[in-house]
Amino acid sequence: MKPNTFKHSLIAVGVTAALGISTGAMATNTTTGTTTTNVDIKNIATANYDVAGVKQPEVKSNEVIVRVSERLSFSLTANNEDGTPNDTINENLDVAPNGFAVFQHTLTNTGNRSDTYTVNLANLTDDDADYDLTASTVSYSIYNAGQVPGTDTPVSTQSNLSVATVNGNTLTLEAGQFIKFTINAKTKDNKGGNRQNLRLTATSALLPAANRTLTNNDKSVTKLPTFSIVKTVTNALDLNNANDTATYQIVIKNPTTAYSANATDITITDNLPAGLLIAQALTTNSITTSGSATKGTLNQTNKGFELTGVNIPVNGSITINFTVKKDPNTALANNALNHVKVTDDLDNNPATDNTLIDSTDSTVENVNQFYPVDDTDSTNGTNATGNDGNDSTQPLGTIKRNLTLTNPTVKEIAPTSGTAGQATHQTIITNTGQNTEGDVAGRLTFTITDNDNGTADAVNIVPGSVTLTYDPDGPNGSAPAQTAVGITPNSSGVYDIKTALPNGIAPTGTVTISYNVSSENAEIGFSEDTVVKLTASGTGAPTVAPVTDRTDIKGLTLVKSQALDATCKGTADTAFSSSADPLAATPGQCIIYQIVATNTSTTARGFDIQNLVVSDATSNFSATADYRGNSFATTTTTGNGTTVTAPAALNSANTAISTTINPLVPQGTATMKFSVKIKTNR
Repeated sequence: MKPNTFKHSLIAVGVTAALGISTGAMATNTTTGTTTTNVDIKNIATANYDVAGVKQPEVKSNEVIVRVSERLSFSLTANNEDGTPNDTINENLDVAPNGFAVFQHTLTNTGNRSDTYTVNLANLTDDDADYDLTASTVSYSIYNAGQVPGTDTPVSTQSNLSVATVNGNTLTLEAGQFIKFTINAKTKDNKGGNRQNLRLTATSALLPAANRTLTNNDKSVTKLPTFSIVKTVTNALDLNNANDTATYQIVIKNPTTAYSANATDITITDNLPAGLLIAQALTTNSITTSGSATKGTLNQTNKGFELTGVNIPVNGSITINFTVKKDPNTALANNALNHVKVTDDLDNNPATDNTLIDSTDSTVENVNQFYPVDDTDSTNGTNATGNDGNDSTQPLGTIKRNLTLTNPTVKEIAPTSGTAGQATHQTIITNTGQNTEGDVAGRLTFTITDNDNGTADAVNIVPGSVTLTYDPDGPNGSAPAQTAVGITPNSSGVYDIKTALPNGIAPTGTVTISYNVSSENAEIGFSEDTVVKLTASGTGAPTVAPVTDRTDIKGLTLVKSQALDATCKGTADTAFSSSADPLAATPGQCIIYQIVATNTSTTARGFDIQNLVVSDATSNFSATADYRGNSFATTTTTGNGTTVTAPAALNSANTAISTTINPLVPQGTATMKFSVKIKTNR
């Protein structure tokens, strides 16, 4: 494309009449050719003189005319080497996530008189992600006509200005002068394949409003490498043979994607799990590459190694082979998974926050911040294909069992639960070992006991409420959890997993134990603990820490307080007090009563209190005081940020003042106030 160029005639304005200036007609702005405005400067000289003290007539000279041809025009070009430099678009610039895209532009005054230009940078909406303009900067230099940037000294230079400083700023150029702009555009939260578009505009102060602005667009695409990590083990390790070894192979490939980029200066880290040592030190022969990948620099100990400065081009790979043996001084870690981590500062710029961490261990990686789709990390023996960004590592072939019991819960229950108000606790068994658990009778059992040693009290485990829900590949797997099944204990209160799940729990599988607790006339504030204990038996059986659940009794509390209203004006003169100490008052004074009902259950675990009636019997005061009427009785309920105000009422029998709240939400309060006047004629 050719650069956009504005050329427009300028009408001379404001030249004094004393100079005799006349102007030609305004010409039309076009995109080609040069339009001029002829400005005539007409000048006549005069002379005045005296003769013998007598003033003589003024003498005028002949008229002379200067005809000035003025031209207004400018150009704005995009100068990146993108295949078509010096057009209106900088396009196809590669940028890393959270990195900087550098765009070059030139603004030139192609007219023959000075003009002032206002520049502006803004994000466009026809893309996938915005630039972070608050973190972006602009630098520019002004050159005289004929100067060569990089060779000649510019007229002036400004460096690393904020976009907020540049936007709306005016820059004046004499005829032929030009400005070289460098925009360091910061990307933010952009992922692989995202497009980011930016617009630079320049507006002339003197050209007509209809065509005084030129526009350049800056376009970048987020590119980054993709790492497929495949780690395999070729033989099991005999833990009874101190000299036995197992062989690992790591293959890391940078496969082709829609947003591929070469990986440069990456770090590969492998730290062995507890109980393993590197059997033989790695050498350069332990590492091979494909394509133009480089091996980098090797640093190692007997517990692992690190390769720094590794380069893997698109479709290139690096392969690392090594052997391990049992550490005689340390117990082998459960499951003994050996993970690999790849670290890549995507733009090799420590000032930007875009260090990618990919690993076979999903708990340490951050790939979901940089790729449009998260990867899958397989640790169950399934190998990744190596053709995408998914990773895998294999458990070491040993006999090692491991189980965890997690998810201690705290539940809240009303003083009397009935059936509908029972609370359900859930404890999760996870098989983090390498072998199926519970597929043999008696090998995996559990008990559920409360801290009253089974004696019935205010809070009890509901008989027959225990169920198991099996998820064969855990909550992060693709297989759905199975329907809950009931399980019955033996005469000793022991539950056997085999009786409800004949095939046991597969590695990475989970079983959720659910059981209900009920309450009967429990006191608010009372708590009871329930202990779930898992017991494994047989070869290699692990000891599993029990889980303690807690059931808290929550419900309604009611606090009555009073305050003096000495002149019966309807507002309290003293603070409301719930103290048992008497409130001093005299006949004819008024008392304001306040009753506060509170739902003590929490917003996270609680329950609504329904159809609540707050009531105060008139017999409490009728012998010594008179009720003052409904105008002094209001009810305010608060909870979850909501406030409701409604009047309380004296019932038709004049026996009680009451109000109804439905519902009273967790942590909500209901406040009823009314006033009485102490009798003077009792």
